[in-house]
Amino acid sequence: MNVPGANPLVVQYLYVHEPDEGFSYPTARAGGAAAVAERYLECAVTQFATLAYRDVECEPVLVINVADPARLGRRGAALLAKCEELGARIVATPYTHRPKPGTEEYVSSRYLLDAILSCTEGLAPARELWLTDLDCVWADPASTFAAAPPEGQVGCVFIEYPPDWDPVGFEEVGRTRNAIGELATSMGHPAQAPPWIGGELICGTAATLLELVAACEQLDAELDAEGRTLPTEEQILTLAGAVGRVSFTDLSAVARRITTGPRSHAPRVSGTRDIGLWHLPSEKGLSMRRTAQELLRGRTRRLARDLADPDRTARRFNVARTGPLRRLRDDGWIASQRLRRLVSARA
Repeated sequence: MNVPGANPLVVQYLYVHEPDEGFSYPTARAGGAAAVAERYLECAVTQFATLAYRDVECEPVLVINVADPARLGRRGAALLAKCEELGARIVATPYTHRPKPGTEEYVSSRYLLDAILSCTEGLAPARELWLTDLDCVWADPASTFAAAPPEGQVGCVFIEYPPDWDPVGFEEVGRTRNAIGELATSMGHPAQAPPWIGGELICGTAATLLELVAACEQLDAELDAEGRTLPTEEQILTLAGAVGRVSFTDLSAVARRITTGPRSHAPRVSGTRDIGLWHLPSEKGLSMRRTAQELLRGRTRRLARDLADPDRTARRFNVARTGPLRRLRDDGWIASQRLRRLVSARA
């Protein structure tokens, strides 16, 4: 799948909201457009560090809809500069694949499509791209890259949602796996509860991913002609797979969404040592933020040691089981950050 001699592109993408734009990111532990952008930039810095500190042969890229770093504020601009220091190329990209008005809560979800178009421009058709959510950690990049799908296939994570559970939460569209199967059937492609395509990882060759974007655009046009819409990237990708427009390969063996923390009721993910890419939505405001602060302050000796040892990496990002003392320390750290924000806001 790789172009001989060419390293894969690892692409993160961040849509920075306008101050008056509606959105909701519960796991970000931040309020307001500027604070949310800063939180996700902390994730971007952390993810790039998990590649840079292991000397992984890849080309890191950050796609962002902001051309002037000053718009991000002083700390946001510092985080963006740290991404570049870690070897990332910043690609300013406008957002043109927005969902329809009325679905603003997930307005950023389709920025994936613009990131693909922006990053594939000028690339050889067989060049490999790995597009990841920002709140991901590369635990074992080599094993993950080795699992790349063949030409014509799009690698992703199949999420085992119950067939009638709505992971999006839009009552007006109610797109469960069963509902998307019914929609595919109405389009002439019988499909019972198709696999749900997660958005945390999309990978393939440049040519294959361009075909994916074209398939999504065509489906949008067909749905729009019937007065219907699927507002998120996961929904339209799931439909694209159900109707046979895109051929997906499940990479759950090497990439998984892992819910951490003692208050989570999600089932534990076993065999994390065999998973090379961790999607850690619950760690945005904790271990990923703490790592970003270490990077900004230049205190990276412990980080380097942790990333050189799989067990230490798992403990740093709370993927390994942690005891009461660690949980107490984490809770105290979160409380101290909230206090600092309160003092700073009053000042």
